[in-house]
Formats: sequence, structure tokens, C-alpha cells
Amino acid sequence: MFRTAMFVVAVSIAGVVLAQVPASAAVSGGPCSKLGAKAKSGAAALVCVKSGGRLVWRRANASGAAGKVPSVPSSATWQWDHARSAWTPTGAPPKCTYPIIPAGGLLDFGSAVSILQPGQSRGGSFKPHGGVRWSNYGEYVSGVRITVPFDGVVTKAWHYTTGGTYQFGVDIVNPCGFMVRLGHLRTPSPAFSTILATLGSAAPDDSRETLLNPPVTVKAGAVIATEVGNPDPSNPDFLGSYIDFGLLDLRSPNTPPGASSATNAANEYSLFSVCWYEAEYLAAADRMIAAALPFSGGDPSSAYCRRR
Repeated sequence: MFRTAMFVVAVSIAGVVLAQVPASAAVSGGPCSKLGAKAKSGAAALVCVKSGGRLVWRRANASGAAGKVPSVPSSATWQWDHARSAWTPTGAPPKCTYPIIPAGGLLDFGSAVSILQPGQSRGGSFKPHGGVRWSNYGEYVSGVRITVPFDGVVTKAWHYTTGGTYQFGVDIVNPCGFMVRLGHLRTPSPAFSTILATLGSAAPDDSRETLLNPPVTVKAGAVIATEVGNPDPSNPDFLGSYIDFGLLDLRSPNTPPGASSATNAANEYSLFSVCWYEAEYLAAADRMIAAALPFSGGDPSSAYCRRR
């Protein structure tokens, strides 16, 4: 139910307006044939831009130019160094302040019914991330809202469909050296819809990630999603209100979770993930609530968390 995505790379978008073309099958993120061409997709105005060496439709702003998302100076983000198997800042990172996620800054733990432990094997593979659930088995709870927990940048995004239900996820990095990974989000806010529109079309069960270059600046409190999980009752095993939630300390590796995890979870995630309801990552009130919640599926195992 909670899954780990694969990895691909995309680059930043730029373009100029040239000519109007028919809107045949024009959808944001879909292929187009003439740089600068314009089209309509319902009420949305689109413009053909170049992204990652190919031409794609992108939502236009009020002036008719390709809409841009705000970027952040390169000194405020972190990059994965494959050669060193380490995260490195592109500039001097600020000092971290605790808690990393303030009370209610990401989600409402008070209305959650259970959590998944980070750092455990699920579905035959190691999952560095954990999860939070707001519904019991066979139920769906509407109105679960997820917000940006700190000022930072969105470095990766992905989206796909499963059984016809739209799902998306994002990585958000605090410039001090922490990352939040979120998945199984369902209804994006307008700001995050703009980010997701720069990706290719959401394909069935294709949850590959796209690296955003440049990363996109976001502010604490901004709404990420207004619905989560999967409301489709046709598959009870996927029905529910839940998210994937991982927290990484990019500044130094965690205790390695073991050789078995290295074969099915990328080192950039598995070696830096932490137990987010321990230490001072969450505000004290949220930490107390999260630590007292039962485990979804009853599995207490974790490579990162102390047994309770």
C-alpha cells in the first residue's frame, strides 16, 4: 500500500511564444510539435516549451508565456554525490533549528489512527519511509490536508495513476540538511499542481521520480494536498486515507540498516532516514501522539526506531 519509487531526471523549462495551433489532444505535460505554439485544454491555456530535450505542453500565464515556478539559489539545497555515497550542500547550509517539523506543521497527528514504522520490509522490499493513516480498514476519510513543514525547496516530484486513481509525491528539502519524502497524496493544491504540470503525463503505476532543476521554492504552511490515499472501494487493500512519510537527515548517515536493505532501497534514502517520532524531529506534542499510535498491520519492526 505504501511504495518506494524509482528514479529519473528532468531539467528546467524555458520557451518563447510563436504561433497558435489547434488544440488536438493537447494536455499539460503531453508532447507537442512546434516550440512556442499555443493551444487550449479545457479552460487552460497551454504553450509548447522544450523540456529535457523534448517538446511538451506547459500551462501559460496571463500574458501567454510559459508559466514559471519560483526557483531557489543553488546555495540553499543539497545534492546526492554518487561517487561518495553522500549528500552534499551546494553552499554553506544554515544551522538547523528544532523541532524540524513544528506542531501541526505537516499534518494532523491528532486525527490519525495508526502509523507505519520507517525502516522495515513491506511487500517484499525494504522501505526507509514510514506512513500515517487516518482511516480504518474498509473506510475512507475525506479532507486530510498536508502542508509544507518548513521553508525549503521541492527537489523531486512524481505522479501516476493506480486503478484510475491519481497519486503524487514530492521530496522537500530544508536548506539546513533535512528532507521530507511524501507519497500517496491525491489532490494537489494549485501551487503543487503547477509543479506537477511540468512532469510528463501521469501513467498507470509509473511512479518514477523527476529531479526538478532548478528546485522549486516553497514556504512553511503552504498547502501540498487536500486529499490523500485512495477512495476507490473496488480494491479494499488500497482503499483508505494514508500517506507515505519519510524524514532524512542528509548531514550524516544513519546506522546502516543491514545488507539486505541495500539491494532494494537506494542508499541515498536508506542510509539517511531516521525515526521521525523519536528525538526532536517533531514538536513534543506531535511526537507524543505519534509514538502512542498503533502500528498499521501490527508490525513493530524498524531498522531506525527503538522497540516500544
